[in-house]
Amino acid sequence: MTNGKALTALTLLILLVPALFVSGCTEELSAEEIAEQMQEKEANIQDYSYTMQMTSHFGNQIQESEIQFLQKKPDKMKTVTIKPEDEAGTIVVSDGEFIWIYDPKTNTVTKMEMSETPTQGETDYVGLISDLLNETDVSLLGTEEIDGRPAYLLETSLKDEEEGFRFTDGMKLWVDKETWMPLRYEIYDSSGDPMMELEILDLEINTDIPDSEFVFEVPEGATVKTIDLGSFELPEEITLEEAREAAGFEFLVPEYLPEGYAFNYSMVSKESLTVPEEQTLETVILRYENEKENIISLSETVYEKEIPETPEAAITNYGENVTINGIDGKYLAFGDMKILRWEIGNIDLILTASLEKDEMLRIAESLQENA
Repeated sequence: MTNGKALTALTLLILLVPALFVSGCTEELSAEEIAEQMQEKEANIQDYSYTMQMTSHFGNQIQESEIQFLQKKPDKMKTVTIKPEDEAGTIVVSDGEFIWIYDPKTNTVTKMEMSETPTQGETDYVGLISDLLNETDVSLLGTEEIDGRPAYLLETSLKDEEEGFRFTDGMKLWVDKETWMPLRYEIYDSSGDPMMELEILDLEINTDIPDSEFVFEVPEGATVKTIDLGSFELPEEITLEEAREAAGFEFLVPEYLPEGYAFNYSMVSKESLTVPEEQTLETVILRYENEKENIISLSETVYEKEIPETPEAAITNYGENVTINGIDGKYLAFGDMKILRWEIGNIDLILTASLEKDEMLRIAESLQENA
């Protein structure tokens, strides 16, 4: 299981891109003043569209993506994937009432009802900008030209008091002096290595995008799966002994842990938002933590049929091949987050932590089937 909080943070960071489009004076400003302008002017945006080109670094591998975005306040959104080719045609639409996700490879549609809260649509970007400014230090590195346009070069980094796991250590942001349009983003891990580069193309703001753009038509012959998010609850945090009683299979516990780590809690679940209805499963999650709040998460899943390529597991396809006690596996480093996936018998295991590769393998090798 990938670090959900980290992946959510990354997703929100990507969605934050359009929130930084602002207007204002072109005099030389400090980093704080530029950031304040970003936050204040966001309210002027009612709708926008753009194409995002993204380069992601997974260890030694690189993936290039291209996605078209449309957004209309307060709660309408649409994305269409252009690249990579194996994901082209994937559509995500929010019409204010439901979220629709279309997978052209399987011709399936997932339909989810949006939660109704007083702040729905109001915290998408304003809240994200506030979090960015509150949780990072912003500095002005100077000015540079991007495609012939003078731009402010800003850098954000986590505050010194931030401890524990760091999915990303900061980013660089180029803001066009004339239009206040962010022209480019570069996101780095804690070692200063690139994790992601993003470029914004064909930006259009306040063009009165019609509501019809956010009406999803189910393709002919597509299978529709409806998910009731209101009934989906996170499993209860329980002890190892309680997990052994609740689980329907004999899950494995690591005999080795790095110094300072101790068991925190476990969870047992038979629900998933990403697995087809006809595919039943059961998952046990073991979580370990140290004093700095660094986390080791071990997910063990047994499927009734073959192991599906769920989004949280498919990411390991970009990893390098490794061997664990003679079993083939995949190892992926994405920034500080490391993911190891392999199978033991009928159990699909995913180990996630911010440890070095040899420590990840040592933990995995300490998991063995009972004779």
